[in-house]
Amino acid sequence: MMLLLITLGVNSQDHHDIAKDMSSWVVKIKDYTSYMSDIITAVKGQAVTLSEADNVTFDVEELLKRVDILMKHELKNALIYLRVSLNVPENTILHGDINSLVQVINNMISNSIQAYEGKPEQNIDLSISFTEDKNNIIISIKDYGPGLSDKVKDKLFNEMITTKGKNGTGLGLYMSYSTIKAHFNGDITFESESGKGTTFYITLPL
Repeated sequence: MMLLLITLGVNSQDHHDIAKDMSSWVVKIKDYTSYMSDIITAVKGQAVTLSEADNVTFDVEELLKRVDILMKHELKNALIYLRVSLNVPENTILHGDINSLVQVINNMISNSIQAYEGKPEQNIDLSISFTEDKNNIIISIKDYGPGLSDKVKDKLFNEMITTKGKNGTGLGLYMSYSTIKAHFNGDITFESESGKGTTFYITLPL
């Protein structure tokens, strides 16, 4: 056996290095498998029918977990950082279809990524807070891009107008607004300033 190892130029240190590499890959595979399992769980939830999900309750922790799972790849590819500021307890309960809310938030994060027009190393702020009377929570998504044009501002929630120019369909924010109004009894508002960015506010009753 020793003769064979010497002939092949493989020594005991090589075996140790190979074993170390294999151990490292086992850990990576476990992480990737866990990540894929989370994605499958989150995506399967999208198949729940609206009638079944209308009366579902969920907490803020689960909401943020699903947003993170489904947006991680897009954020990483764009080299954009999502900074989360949580000013309510993680176990704060919300009512309605969590999958629809995740889609609304993710659409707004995607819009914020698009606002940077491919410029990397930028930030998007996601904040969750109570209103002063603590009867509602406000989810805000803020970017520091060029802001919205006056034409888009005037029509944003009234018709299918896009913030993405020729790359947008106009369905995203229009449908998001309709979803929050109809299925959460909530509201969406925004602030936008030229050269300083845009913030969307999703207000949901508790």
